[in-house]
Amino acid sequence: MQGEQTDIRLSVETDMKFLPLVLSFTESSSRIFGLEDRDALKLTLAGEEVFSYLCRMTKDPKPITLTMVNGFYYALLRFAFDGIDFDLRAFNLTADVAPDEEGLDEMGLLIASRSVDRMTIFHEAMEGTGFELIKEKTYPAVEPWKGEEAPGKDGLSLGRPDAENLKVFVRSIAGRYDPFIYPQDFRYPGKVVDMVESGEYGVLVATDRKGRIAGGMVWRSSGPSMIECYGPYVFVEDGRRKVGEELVTGLISAIGRSEAVCLMNRYSTEDLPQGYFEELGTIDFVSNGEKRPWHFLFRQLKEDPGCRVYADAGMEEFLNSQYKRHFLAREIVPVRYEGEKQNAHSVFGASFQHSQNLVVLSPLWDGADARENLARHIDALRSEGIANILFRIDLGYGWHARLYPVIEANGFVPAIIIPYRGKADYVFFTLRG
Repeated sequence: MQGEQTDIRLSVETDMKFLPLVLSFTESSSRIFGLEDRDALKLTLAGEEVFSYLCRMTKDPKPITLTMVNGFYYALLRFAFDGIDFDLRAFNLTADVAPDEEGLDEMGLLIASRSVDRMTIFHEAMEGTGFELIKEKTYPAVEPWKGEEAPGKDGLSLGRPDAENLKVFVRSIAGRYDPFIYPQDFRYPGKVVDMVESGEYGVLVATDRKGRIAGGMVWRSSGPSMIECYGPYVFVEDGRRKVGEELVTGLISAIGRSEAVCLMNRYSTEDLPQGYFEELGTIDFVSNGEKRPWHFLFRQLKEDPGCRVYADAGMEEFLNSQYKRHFLAREIVPVRYEGEKQNAHSVFGASFQHSQNLVVLSPLWDGADARENLARHIDALRSEGIANILFRIDLGYGWHARLYPVIEANGFVPAIIIPYRGKADYVFFTLRG
């Protein structure tokens, strides 16, 4: 099953007579892809609201393609179209639509965005413009586990675990490690099983002679040129460093044939052996009311081929210092706003990591109100008690880089570059104070 995905497509026009067909298509596909009734109905509701909104926005019917994608642990509904004008401000975390006719139109988008786990916007030359709505399956939360007898450190064998051992591995991580140093996905063992089965995660575990799990590492591809890994998570009492080194060398061997240029570890443990990674950067992170360093580690897998990135003048000094420090070849293209037409309203995405009290904001749609909109997001998140607020841009998009004055004006400072994380490199900003 690994690597396989099932796509189902429906082509209709933005005419309300097709709404029953859209509803049937979405609900039936959601159930086929494994969503429970409640989750399937939420995705169907979101699809209904988006389709109805697009119908209201078109004077004459226009072609639109709906695609349902089986992500194994989620179902994705994509709307793709051209030539439809719309206002996306209702997608914002802070959206509060007015009770007038225009506000009622946007209310559907607000309902849609609140009914799914993630909702994104795309605007590409090949794919056109559209929305992607993702609804994840519901999984039971992890029950932390720690075996009564510690695994042995000698005679270890490395391999991919079956589903049951994988769940034991995930429960063992929760039983031994702070949530600060493993991804939020690890709170749901069944979800990790599905993510491994889909090919999104790779897992390598070390087992002793009795078949007990002595430790493991997890990794995933983050674009064609970057792999990120987590761990090593080690469960033995003695010889932890030896087990950690075997896991790291096993991981490097397992990904050796990939096309990735670099390997990043943003959830490392004390059992990570010296000499395999260099520090990419550190972010000050608040955990349980105290600041602690969040280390991002980096290893070059192949010679850096270089790429082009966009940058506002205010960022160039930071970028040049980081690229020089890590020997990354980049052509920096300057960008700035020069009076060109802008959309009235911007949209920012918000990715929540609840177990770490963390939110990462990112630009989804450019707009003239970006500075004020970003300030509203910060105020809303602070009022919710979010201790860690980051902002992320992709330097492969000129309009992302052009937002730097807006980002800086709202109190963010550049903290770290993640090479090849997106279309080009990601830059993460931290919020002062």
